[in-house]
Amino acid sequence: MGITMTKQMDKKYIPLASYFEVATQPEITLSFEELENIIGQTLPNAAYLNRSWWKKTKPPLSHFLAWTQAGYAVIDVTLSTSVTFARTEAKPIEITEVNNQNNTNTTAYIIRPAEASDARALIHLQEEIFQQTDFMYSMHNELNLTVQQLRKDFTYWKKLKNRTILLCILNGLFVGYAYIHGYKHTKTKHVASICLAVTSEYQHKGIGTALVQAVEDWAKQHKISRLELSIMEHNENALHLAKKLDFQQEGIRQKAIRLHDRYLDEYSFSKILSD
Repeated sequence: MGITMTKQMDKKYIPLASYFEVATQPEITLSFEELENIIGQTLPNAAYLNRSWWKKTKPPLSHFLAWTQAGYAVIDVTLSTSVTFARTEAKPIEITEVNNQNNTNTTAYIIRPAEASDARALIHLQEEIFQQTDFMYSMHNELNLTVQQLRKDFTYWKKLKNRTILLCILNGLFVGYAYIHGYKHTKTKHVASICLAVTSEYQHKGIGTALVQAVEDWAKQHKISRLELSIMEHNENALHLAKKLDFQQEGIRQKAIRLHDRYLDEYSFSKILSD
């Protein structure tokens, strides 16, 4: 998000600071679950038990910097339920925003790497998307992922350092993800395949583009210079997005996909990342 954080802030609250940095609403109410979704970790017990934890504005604890540095203050707390923040100053800088369907308000999103605590929510998000579209390679209930297995995967991926899942979280709701699957062998460690998905409600709002940009930033930081992408021939939105973001079509796998007793071609794309 391009935010310069004070060294006093616990790094676990940086995703929350990133959220408020791009928020535009004069007043925001977030449930405790939504706050934990944004952070990617569980809030401390003090946050559930004491209103003073939210109201404090002085060290030694500095979690409050996550919202005060972005010009927000806590105005109401319902313990274990929700927290309401209000803007205390105008925000003149350019920000990233997503318009809601009636275009009367704006809502902010962040994109961050998935944590072990996100496993259950990620499985639910995947299943929701699998039910909404036939563009994914897995069918509803076909992966049989478990929270325990996914958490083990996260641990393994951190050791490899070239695999992750980036989550898009809009006002505390999981609305999209991008898998980055780097190859293991020495000669191909600079290559990664990617898979993106956004829930139907939040498509055509710039989230797909933002996810690809986040993928590219993450890839560069982890010495990945080639991204690969496979798209079914009937996924016109994904084909348009790939071309718009300078992915180059490299080939066609004829009749590679069988869907509802008909065969579809699969298009292969790649993008070489500059230094």
